[in-house]
Amino acid sequence: MNNFKSIRFILYISFLFLFFSCQSSHYMLMTGQRTGVDFSSGRWLLNELDCPKNSKQKLTDETLKFFRKKLGDRVFYIQDVNGLLVPRKINLNPNSVKLKELKEGTGFDFFINISTHKSKSDLGSIELYEDDYSSGKNEASVILEIYDLNLQQIIYSQNVVGITNKANKQSMWETEKSDKLLDNVTLYKNSNALMIGALKRILKDLEKRSVN
Repeated sequence: MNNFKSIRFILYISFLFLFFSCQSSHYMLMTGQRTGVDFSSGRWLLNELDCPKNSKQKLTDETLKFFRKKLGDRVFYIQDVNGLLVPRKINLNPNSVKLKELKEGTGFDFFINISTHKSKSDLGSIELYEDDYSSGKNEASVILEIYDLNLQQIIYSQNVVGITNKANKQSMWETEKSDKLLDNVTLYKNSNALMIGALKRILKDLEKRSVN
């Protein structure tokens, strides 16, 4: 009986969400990357993601899911490989000297490096009875780089920024607002959700430009 009540409650909440105002998000590719990579050969190593702790597992799982689909058992997560001689954090845009050190310290052919950043976090996931005269923004970015350790070159780099805005709705024609809860609930993607969306956009771009 308790399970039945739980299901009814979940269905009720889901039904209510259909009526809430949901603000759309948009994503911008900031890097003019024109080429992808060749997935057909080599051993690939995914570095530990440089991102907030509460987002790391989800972002890591999403990344590994994509690369395992492309590479099968030729991709490894750095936390699962013993005996590597590499620093915990690899800065973005490394020079050839750093890439040579990565090759010597890992023995892998390709290295995947991901970093995230929260720029703005003004809005909660759910806003009740918002002030129409205010504005705000949630913004987060993800950068994904792939290095060819044999050639000591960066072969793919993409930066995607995800944004959700709350615009000032002030109008010269004032109308009476509803006092009903359903009319005063607005949903926004928080910064963590924007990072997931930005990562997916990068992976989609990488797939489109690459050789499988």
